[in-house]
Amino acid sequence: MNNQKNNLYFEEINNSGEELIIFIHSNLLNKDMWVKQKDYFSDYNCIYIDIPHHGDSYFEDEFSIERSMEILKELIEEKAYNFKNDSNNLQNKFKVKNKFKIKKVHLVGISLGGQIILYLLAKYPDLIDTAIVSGVNIYENPRKDNVNDIVAMMDRLKTDIFDKKPFKFRVKGLLAEYGLGKEHSEFIKCSIEKINQHDLNTITSQSLMFKIPEKEIFDKIHLENEYSNNKFNELNSSENLLVLYGTKEYPMVQKSADLIKKRFNKPHLFSVYRSIHLWNIIDNEWFNETIKEFISEKNIDLNNKPYLNKK
Repeated sequence: MNNQKNNLYFEEINNSGEELIIFIHSNLLNKDMWVKQKDYFSDYNCIYIDIPHHGDSYFEDEFSIERSMEILKELIEEKAYNFKNDSNNLQNKFKVKNKFKIKKVHLVGISLGGQIILYLLAKYPDLIDTAIVSGVNIYENPRKDNVNDIVAMMDRLKTDIFDKKPFKFRVKGLLAEYGLGKEHSEFIKCSIEKINQHDLNTITSQSLMFKIPEKEIFDKIHLENEYSNNKFNELNSSENLLVLYGTKEYPMVQKSADLIKKRFNKPHLFSVYRSIHLWNIIDNEWFNETIKEFISEKNIDLNNKPYLNKK
């Protein structure tokens, strides 16, 4: 998906697969964080995207979660829908394009990727079949002045510390933050060296300010969007939403999972024993079997899964 000004970069595998899974990475990283998922999900049509202003995706305008969500929507429509002119459906004397879904659509996202998915789920619930989010950070009442203080602190850290240290110092710090070994150094290096300070500040601000709309706003958005009403109650009752977090993540992530549960009606919510943010890499066997089972069954069988705890 690109034009002269914008380019969404993604890797697509097995486009003949009958079901589509789109993997959406965490803040400041790129599509390569899904290296442990590529072989396991090779039977599916998988797309691994670089979120706008990350990796090899280039966009002229500033990063925003809403804009990223709309770009994701366009990608889903391109890959999972056929468009057909219906001569019996006329509006203002012009033929209207109808959408016919040709593939089931599943979204998997961590952190910022999960925020983008939740936004899409709120606005276009009829578009996807399952949504899986992990490690999403949400503040109930985010304050702009607090976020500005955090961004200003990041600028000071860059000037006072990072700019005075070799680049590998920052890479080592992020490896420690994510709990990753040295073998992932090149992945971290390639991710962060492609994000300039302005984009870093904007992405951080957008992520910290993200808030799931209240129920009445969900309803308003739903009534105004172009999709049918059939799936709103189904998806808003959240049989199709799986929320996960690691027990070794920051306490705010667990509080955020509770906020998601409050905004959506009874989603599937599980903690993952002693896992941290990028458990898709570190505990990839747990991650893969959990995701695949939910996509297939819309449910999680806790038998033989001692690492999961239903919340």
